[in-house]
Amino acid sequence: MQGYYFFNASHGGVDIAWSSISKNQAFQEADLPLPLVVLDGQSFSDVESDPTMSEPIYEVTPWEFGTYDNSIYGFAPLEYLGTRFVDGKVPDNETCVRGFDNAGFITGTSSDIWNEDGDDIIAILEYEMSLLSTNTTSGAEMAEGVEYVMKEVIFALNTTNATLAGASAFDPNPFYQYNPDTSPFAEDKRLTLVDGGEDGQNIPFNPLIQRKRNVDVIFAVDSARTTGNLWPNGTTLGDAYERSLVDLANDTSFPSVPDVNTFLNLGLNAGPSFFGCNSSNLTVPAPLIVYLPNHPITYMSNITELQTHYTASARDDMITNGFNVATQANGTLDAEWTTCVGCAVLSRSFDRTKTQVPEACARCFKRYCWNGTIDSHTPAPYEPSIIL
Repeated sequence: MQGYYFFNASHGGVDIAWSSISKNQAFQEADLPLPLVVLDGQSFSDVESDPTMSEPIYEVTPWEFGTYDNSIYGFAPLEYLGTRFVDGKVPDNETCVRGFDNAGFITGTSSDIWNEDGDDIIAILEYEMSLLSTNTTSGAEMAEGVEYVMKEVIFALNTTNATLAGASAFDPNPFYQYNPDTSPFAEDKRLTLVDGGEDGQNIPFNPLIQRKRNVDVIFAVDSARTTGNLWPNGTTLGDAYERSLVDLANDTSFPSVPDVNTFLNLGLNAGPSFFGCNSSNLTVPAPLIVYLPNHPITYMSNITELQTHYTASARDDMITNGFNVATQANGTLDAEWTTCVGCAVLSRSFDRTKTQVPEACARCFKRYCWNGTIDSHTPAPYEPSIIL
């Protein structure tokens, strides 16, 4: 599905490998961004349940696949991902395999929400069938809807574990018998992976908060539907922060963030907010987080993922609202927003070089930085309206 919709290639990009990015000249010359795909590990026996915080978080770069998590802490060369490895080595007389890292398969593994005991598939089918029963549905739309529903049923019944679950199997497991004293999957011949957001990591922070990568700033776009009416409420930041505090992820750090009630009471989910502004208050180095939550500037964009049909105007309005979230309505809501973005990017450099913060940046940080205030009382229901 990913390949057919996102790659401009025949047959869904069946011959496009994620590792081929590393061979692209523009990428090698740093004219293209570095894509990092985040996946969650999961025990095959628990595949129909959400992974817990203790499950490994894997990343896919154009060069390798693996995890920094303490339990495994290993990487395999992405180009040879389908090869049988034993304790990190290819046994004698084994054949090296290439092409397993199909781009549609890699990105699809990180965006497959259909493995929660079939609930999402069933909800999609119910929603589609309700559309088919409306009097306004044309004959062509009816035929298209029936075809879609049947394809989803067939897909669900033909998943790798013969259930309605949609996890992806990396078989053979590249970490078979690797770090057996700590790895929960060292004896599994297949590695089961699920949607990167199923343990609350909807924003793929994990690769960027490895201290060895020395990231200065992260622009965190949050479209997680975590309030009752499908707006974000800071849960994704809290999950990333909590995971960085436990002995799971090797050498990660994340700035302090408040609880969900504080997010709502202080309106930190209703517009841009910065976290970790004052690096001198951090116990260990961490990036500054520029938090950009989905909120209705020009369109009510709190749409459920169960909705699969959109009009062209609704699609365009949603994209425009996303643009307005990122740009503060092209500066309409804050004429200094582009300056503030630049200040966020330079913030850690100011600290490293002991450069005095410019007055414009001081204004920005006062306006957008969370100052540590906590307000944990039960908030009123979050019912935003369109700003412009």
